[in-house]
Amino acid sequence: MRLPARFLLAAAMSAVPLHAAPQTAPDQGVLISQDTLDGYTGRYVTPDKLALRVWREGNVLKLQPEGGSTTTLIADSETTFHTDGQAARVEFAFDAADRVSHLLLVQGGATVKALRQQ
Repeated sequence: MRLPARFLLAAAMSAVPLHAAPQTAPDQGVLISQDTLDGYTGRYVTPDKLALRVWREGNVLKLQPEGGSTTTLIADSETTFHTDGQAARVEFAFDAADRVSHLLLVQGGATVKALRQQ
């Protein structure tokens, strides 16, 4: 069963090219360069027209659905993150020119694709 993007994001929010191999930081996921994180920032939109804002604060990414709560994204790799305290995963994908084209939000067996707008 495919759940609407708004439901997935509400549940998840409640409570650039690959470079050198990432380093591990205890209890903080993988350390990613600020330049790489900056490459993921921007506005993404789901097929249901829900806007997601992604931005960097220090060495971490934050994600906030329009009208929703902010969550911290913890890096599992340079392109894959999980939400702080939630069973959701966010993966950034690239186009043929090696630019971030969209993100995938995976939760509860459902995947929602959000296209990058800026």
